[in-house]
Amino acid sequence: MFGTTICGHCGKTGTKAQEISPSGANFKQVAICCSSCSAILGVTGFFDVGAVVKVQEKKIDAMTHQIGDLTRAVEDLQRQLRQ
Repeated sequence: MFGTTICGHCGKTGTKAQEISPSGANFKQVAICCSSCSAILGVTGFFDVGAVVKVQEKKIDAMTHQIGDLTRAVEDLQRQLRQ
């Protein structure tokens, strides 16, 4: 069974999640805030798996392209050595 969160600032109930970017931080975070007065009740990490996957896909595509270029260069060298 879950309890009801009561804001220590205004005494009301209800929360909302709000994305924050603290100054000097390298990563975004999610603040759990009071829905009445917006006081921060807690903070958790910002997990956007989709964005991380897209960045990795771009890096993999770039590396695949580079590997293709290297493969063609090696094949050209092999042809030249056979002649």
